Amino acid sequence: MGTEREGVALTHLDERLFDGAGATKRDLVDYLDAVSGLILPELRGRPLSVIRVRAGQQPFMQKNLPDYAPPWIGSVTLWAESSRREVRYALCDDRRTLLWLANQRAVEYHPTLSLTGDLGRPTHLVLDIDPPPGGPFGQAVAAAHLIRAALSGAGLAGAVKTSGSKGLHIYVPVQASGEEAAAATRAIATRAARLDPSLATTAFIKEDREGKVFLDSTRAFGATVAAAYSPRIRPGVPVSFPVRWEDIDSVTPGDFTVHSVLAMLDGHAAWAGELPAPQVLPPELVEEGRAIPVARVQAMHEGKRRKRARDAQLAQLAQLAQLAQLGFQRSLISRQSGGGPGRSPRPSARMPSRMSAR
Repeated sequence: MGTEREGVALTHLDERLFDGAGATKRDLVDYLDAVSGLILPELRGRPLSVIRVRAGQQPFMQKNLPDYAPPWIGSVTLWAESSRREVRYALCDDRRTLLWLANQRAVEYHPTLSLTGDLGRPTHLVLDIDPPPGGPFGQAVAAAHLIRAALSGAGLAGAVKTSGSKGLHIYVPVQASGEEAAAATRAIATRAARLDPSLATTAFIKEDREGKVFLDSTRAFGATVAAAYSPRIRPGVPVSFPVRWEDIDSVTPGDFTVHSVLAMLDGHAAWAGELPAPQVLPPELVEEGRAIPVARVQAMHEGKRRKRARDAQLAQLAQLAQLAQLGFQRSLISRQSGGGPGRSPRPSARMPSRMSAR
């Protein structure tokens, strides 16, 4: 049975959201409506990609606003370099749009770091902290403290939130161009990893991380990230939730779900009251970052180099195998003709001599 809010028809609310969710579509709608005052400032004016999950299907990312979307939903058309085409992104600027997206089973909300009015200037730096597979959340927390120390050393401050998965995101509001923001992000990640190289790394290639926490500095200009307060398509439907620095050591990602967060909203300030005002980046930090290769590009070139090395090694092994096969064939032919090693020459056929009877 359906219902209606803000003129948006809400349907199939009692359907299971997805396997392992432990939640219904109604739970998603109720949660997003309850946090609308907190999540909308994170989405407003930013090109939005969502991850939807239809009943009985795999989740999928949707960037293009569907043609059947109501005309009152704002949008912006941009060239998407990754797909080499124009994309009409939704703008989730109000509660009604948020409810419509929720009714479309849009679970995750991934806005750009910049506003439509000035796409070349991200409003935040984002450092993504990704613990190794199977690693405890405490490793991510320890790495977050490294980043906070690196920020403090540069005269900057940031706020922290759970990613809604297994890691953490640190947001640093800035006044900077896209290139400056990207360079500063690389410098901060590198400085943080240098504080404890046994714990953290900036190595983009997984095989090079050696079980350490990855400090991802590539979520810079042009990237998207799961918004604060966005649900995630994970068992239990966890939420990307801001926490105070003084509380970060005592929380786990599972503490924040579409069910549990509802009881935490009373008195909760946006970003737990810890998101600072936009800051000017120190010029020396930007210059330091400009000298650091972009991790994703560096990894791409390194991956190509390693592939060439593997291909050359495989070609050499194939050549050796071919030579070995040729040697075996020659040996076999030699044996069949009687010249093989370890064998006596085949005796020549001779007619027996005829003996006369005496």
